[in-house]
Amino acid sequence: MKPKMTPSAAARALAKLTDQDFPTVDVDQEVDEAQAVRLVEAGRRAAGRPSLTAPGTHSPQITLRLPAQLDAGLANAAARTGRRRSELVREALDQYLARI
Repeated sequence: MKPKMTPSAAARALAKLTDQDFPTVDVDQEVDEAQAVRLVEAGRRAAGRPSLTAPGTHSPQITLRLPAQLDAGLANAAARTGRRRSELVREALDQYLARI
């Protein structure tokens, strides 16, 4: 199975983390509402892939359907290049939009 992130990308993402990204609470300690909100938000920020927009911000996401042949071609290209399908689609879309 291919890693989801290259070692250099992981190192860059980890370098941006601070102690604030990993709040902890003693299990015997009562948590007030503000602390609970902070913990939930920290969990949301830590979940999922790093933002493509800017650290700590949401990257918009779309879902699309592809014909089987196009999907197979995309999967093939991703396997040959060692890149994610989403990377290839973003790059192709960027190139297309630059031309129109």
